[in-house]
This record gives sequence, C-alpha cells and structure tokens, in this order.
Amino acid sequence: MDISEKTALIKFTTRWLNQFDYAPQSEELHAIPSPCILKTEQLTVFWQPFTLQPPRDLSIVEEVVGIILHPSSHIFYGTQYAGNMTAKLADIKLTLIQAWNDDDFSNLEQNLIAHLSQQKKLKRIPTIFIATTDESTEIISLNNLTGEIVKEDLITGELTTLTQDLTSFLNKLIVIN
Repeated sequence: MDISEKTALIKFTTRWLNQFDYAPQSEELHAIPSPCILKTEQLTVFWQPFTLQPPRDLSIVEEVVGIILHPSSHIFYGTQYAGNMTAKLADIKLTLIQAWNDDDFSNLEQNLIAHLSQQKKLKRIPTIFIATTDESTEIISLNNLTGEIVKEDLITGELTTLTQDLTSFLNKLIVIN
C-alpha cells in the first residue's frame, strides 16, 4: 500500500472539512444510515469521514471484470466512508465520489463493474471513476494502466492526463464548497 496516497486523501479531506464551523451538512443524505453521521437536525445530517478499519478493497470488481485494478483505486475507495466533496483542479469543478456506507460501497462496486465491462466491450483503456464534473459527458478517472488521473470523455473515450498519480491530484485540489 502506498502510504502517501492514503495520507494525501486524508489531508485533502481534512482541508475540505476545515471550511466548516462544525461539520459538513447534507439534506440528500438525511435518513440514510452511515457511521459518518454526527447528528441529525430536522432534515439535515451533519457528518465527518469514517476511517475504515480494516480498509476495504475492490477485489469483487477485479473478480467479476477479470482484471487487476490499480492499487490507487483500492486506497481511494477503501480508506474512508464520507459524503461527496467538492473541489477544483485548474478550471475543472469536480465532486469526489465517496461511499457513504456499506450499501453505497456495494452500489459503487456494481457501478464500477458496469463501467469497466462497457470499456472492455468498447476496447477502451480501463479506468476507475473517482469524480464527477459539471460536464455530463466528462468524469475524472484513474487510468488503470498507468495510475495517472485523467479527464475522461464518456462519449469518445478520450483521456486527457491531469496529474501523474493520485497523490499529486489530491495535493493539487483546491477546496470549494
């Protein structure tokens, strides 16, 4: 396991959390159980990240799709449960995808299986999505072959390299609310 990737994720999460007086809040996550929830007020939950001990991995995805996933993908999704976090990289506004609870992690696995299966069918480079963007046809992904973080065009399959690895990507993110 690359300790620097896990550290970079935790450091970004901490930077992101520091913008709140108490804790981030969400109306969308209200009534959805999670170890992240600190308290609930009316239709709002206040949350903090929940460190997974032991860490989770995406081995089910590997088994179903029949490929070995880049170690960074296991670290990104297996370190913590959290709400989605907004950020900016250069001129790209993005939302980091995080699992909220065990059920959400299972949904994430199913979505990754569908994504990777579709890429295999289309003979595209396998990627693991890690963030959404404001553009409905573009996502931020981890290139499974190189470990680079890329902007992925879902229509054409074109990959544009943003950073060389997950650590530098997380370290370069600018926190936005």
